[in-house]
Amino acid sequence: MIRVALFGASGRMGRAVVQALSGESDIELVQAIETESRSGLDVGGIETISDGPELVLDADVCVDVSLAEAAMRHAKLAEAAGLPILIGATGFTDEQRAELDNLKVAQINAPNLSVGVNMLFEMAPLIRRILGPDYDVGLVDVHHKHKLDAPSGTAKKLAEGLNREGPDIQVVSLRVGEVVGEHKITFAVEGEQIELTHRAESRLAFARGVAPAVRFLADKQGGQYSMADVLGLTDGANRT
Repeated sequence: MIRVALFGASGRMGRAVVQALSGESDIELVQAIETESRSGLDVGGIETISDGPELVLDADVCVDVSLAEAAMRHAKLAEAAGLPILIGATGFTDEQRAELDNLKVAQINAPNLSVGVNMLFEMAPLIRRILGPDYDVGLVDVHHKHKLDAPSGTAKKLAEGLNREGPDIQVVSLRVGEVVGEHKITFAVEGEQIELTHRAESRLAFARGVAPAVRFLADKQGGQYSMADVLGLTDGANRT
């Protein structure tokens, strides 16, 4: 049994992760962790505990779906405990990313845990490479109005991949209503248009990748990995 400590357990994404893991026979959520002000809440039958300095991690793998600033502290807690960590938070600065790169435990830093989106990360740059420079490329990133970062971490990663294959693409971010998440990439040339769209209809789409990522990390002692490694889209080599 793989025991999981979940940071950000009572948030929108945290509750989706709790729901997704509840159906896994080989994974058990043993610690649901939140800020002091949100400790004591019930999430899936587990009471949240504080992420304060008195926290003792008692798990095999950590999962973080909180916000960037809190996720930095949580990553350090995981490192101090010698536990691998899956980081699903977004909105990190370049300085924070560099700090995460230096963690001495195994980690996956994934702006999106959806299996479909991670397929898109791999497919979109390949399509641009094949189409060549004649095609204009644009990305529309749509999320609910409560989302703080724009563009989203997913949009940034999509753009990074596409930009490796040509000039920087156009990115438009919309924050409207309660949209869970939608990313549409358009490749356009005179007489033709190709669109790739991923539309999340619930946060379970994002949470569904957590279980395979936890299994992947459970026996890792160090190194940086990605969801592409988890899904078998790379050779899974240690990236330190």
